Amino acid sequence: MKTKKLFIIIASTALMAAAACSGYQERTLDYLGKRPTTGSFFKEDATPMVTINYKAGTQIANQLEERLPPGSPITVTMFRMRGSQLQTDFAKVLTEQLASRIAQEGFAIVADSSKFPMTALDDDFAPPERCVLAGAYSVGPEIISITAAVTTVSDGEILGSYDWTVPLNSKTRALLPIKESPYIEPMVNTSGPIEKTEAAPNNFTPQFETGLHNRTPGFEQNIMD
Repeated sequence: MKTKKLFIIIASTALMAAAACSGYQERTLDYLGKRPTTGSFFKEDATPMVTINYKAGTQIANQLEERLPPGSPITVTMFRMRGSQLQTDFAKVLTEQLASRIAQEGFAIVADSSKFPMTALDDDFAPPERCVLAGAYSVGPEIISITAAVTTVSDGEILGSYDWTVPLNSKTRALLPIKESPYIEPMVNTSGPIEKTEAAPNNFTPQFETGLHNRTPGFEQNIMD
């Protein structure tokens, strides 16, 4: 009799355990193929670079509208990385997008301003002014800080300028040789002193050198060549 009761107890326990395992298995299968509930700790800013740069170009164009005589030719120099002589794909894309937006706003982006007519379009307007679009950028831990300006060739007067940032995300990082370059370092150092072989300027100041036909900022080559 005792043996029969013991058998019944063992059998009941086995059935309850089997039912529990079956329920656990069914609940586990419910999660297979489902998206995890956790995400990245930091969400990447995926704002398109062209959208941000076009906004900057519009801001500069609005300033030129008030100060630049109609028909004034604007040459373009490649934007430079502060504290480095590297010519990056980021600089090329940045320069071309900004120049493209200013041209879309109705301004004359030219390859050689010396061949551009410099007579006033009308007696009511001042003669055209030769200008140059130039700029510089710095790479930080999370953003890229950019400064651009349109200055006169004759005396370096700034007629339009703008400061803005673009996110350092997977797309902009791909345009920068961050792994290969010893010059691209975080703007804020959290690991102790960093030895540098050359100093980087804190802000953008147009610099000029005498060219063959006119005076152009000495950042890098003319992208229109």
